[in-house]
Amino acid sequence: MGCHTWFSVPYKTDKNEIIELAKQYLVKNYQTDDFQKMYEYAIIEELQDVVCQFASDECDCGHYENWILYKDVYDYSLELYNKDHDTSYSKYDNFFRENDVLESYSDEPRIGGYPERIIRSYDEMVEFIKTGHDEYERNGEVIHCDFYIDENRIEKVMNGIKEFFIKHPDGIITFG
Repeated sequence: MGCHTWFSVPYKTDKNEIIELAKQYLVKNYQTDDFQKMYEYAIIEELQDVVCQFASDECDCGHYENWILYKDVYDYSLELYNKDHDTSYSKYDNFFRENDVLESYSDEPRIGGYPERIIRSYDEMVEFIKTGHDEYERNGEVIHCDFYIDENRIEKVMNGIKEFFIKHPDGIITFG
């Protein structure tokens, strides 16, 4: 059926907070001076790929869905709901199945090939769905990723993608 489509929103945006969290991760996980110097340089120089890589090592998540920079939109809206209502619901609580209060989107379109592409706009997503071509190579080949969308759900899925980027212009879509 293909891998899932993940809708993520900026989670931590304050540069100082990001650097502090990343440094805490360094102290916890990289005890050698060489590793610490290398990653501290990446943080200071804002080399996002490197920062994202070690940040994603902290949790079971994809390269660009990490605990420092982005958070799944459903989990983020759950955190906001609990904070705003002084509750401690989990995302599996029946309350959320019975009441449509959290922001969530379909995990469609499904896609084959596990692309590393990060989608940053509705137009970019539409183009990627049309072509299926990703920018990276695997074993010397440009990757072609096939999208799967149930014909009966195309309009709903595309409207959801558009709504996501309207609500979260700095949001991203990833696949995995």
